[in-house]
Order: sequence, then structure tokens, then C-alpha cells
Amino acid sequence: MMIRAVVFDMDGVLVNSEPKYLEQLLGFFHCYGADADDAFFHALVGSSYEYTYHKCIEKMQVDWSIEEFTEKLDKYVEEHPFRYDEVLNPGVKEILCWLKKEGYKTAIASSSWLYQIEEMVNVCGLQDYFDVLLSGEMFEESKPNPEIYLTAAKKLGVDPSECVAVEDSTYGIAAGNAAGMRVIAYADEQFGIDQSKAYAKIHSMDEVKKYVK
Repeated sequence: MMIRAVVFDMDGVLVNSEPKYLEQLLGFFHCYGADADDAFFHALVGSSYEYTYHKCIEKMQVDWSIEEFTEKLDKYVEEHPFRYDEVLNPGVKEILCWLKKEGYKTAIASSSWLYQIEEMVNVCGLQDYFDVLLSGEMFEESKPNPEIYLTAAKKLGVDPSECVAVEDSTYGIAAGNAAGMRVIAYADEQFGIDQSKAYAKIHSMDEVKKYVK
């Protein structure tokens, strides 16, 4: 089957934002007198926000609802921001430019909030390179449910089998596989993520080319 589109996850693929998110989360824990080791935080990488927040509430031993946790964390994050252009992965703009020039359709399918996806695209100057932006908040279930990838293919006007999905997390790889896409993993060298179910593993964005040709 000829490849006609590439669907990118955001965190850990387009931007190396996970360490920044975890740094914010650790600071938030400390702000409320709580702590956790690296293994706890690393296990959250690629998880849905709901799962992450439930685990954090449990670990912090606080009597908060998800809404209260979200409100407090959002306030902390707002006071301790980072810029996406500071963590843009090498070669991202170049591969997106090449894909557009070669006529491939592109999308972002990320578990992040839509405002974060839009902020990343705008701050990094990638507005002209994506045909579709999809956030996990638009769906009932997060990855590994394949719905976000199936919707991306539908909105791009292609069959899932005509798509390459670029992922990093175990959940994301499972979602792309379940959707029937060819999933390539952007190599994780920080969190020990199981990427064994991916079709292939890449160490640079330029390597995307050989999996779409």
C-alpha cells in the first residue's frame, strides 16, 4: 500500500517536552510537601491526563477531586512555564517541509490538550505544515484506543493503511497499530519505554523519508 500521509504524536516526537512536564509535576509535588521517585514519574509518560492525575492524587495522599487537582496544577504550570521552541526536536521543521513539498498529508494526534498543541505549532512556527490537529480531549478514550488515529486518517481523506504514525510511547504505538497504520518509533533514550511493537525505530526525523517512499 502506498503511503499518503504521516501522523505525528507531539510530546516526545515533535518536541522533547516530557522532561519539562515531569519537572513541572515534581515542582508541584514539592509545593504541597509531597515527593516521588523517578520511576513513578517515568511510568506516567504517554499516559492519559486522567490516569496521570489519579495516580498523582493517590501518591500525594490528598483529598482532591480531578477538577481540584487540575485547577491547582494548571495554576502552578502557568507560574512555571517553558517554551516549546526550546525543546523542538532536531530536524522536525525540515522533515515537515519535505513532506509538504512531496505532497504527503500530515496531522498531529496527541493526548495533550488542544491549546497545548496549538501553542506548540504557533510558537515553533509550524502553522503551515499540518492539515489536521487532533487532541485526546476530543475523544471518550485516550490511546491505546485507536480512535484518534482512525479519525486522523478520515479527516485526511486516506485509509489508515496509507498512513505512517510516528510515536514514542507504548500506548501510542499500540493505538497506531490498532488503527492499522505503519508505526515507527522515535527512539526513547530517557524513560525506558517499551517500543518493541513498532514497525521500526528511528533516531532522527530525516529517517521518516525511507518509511514513506
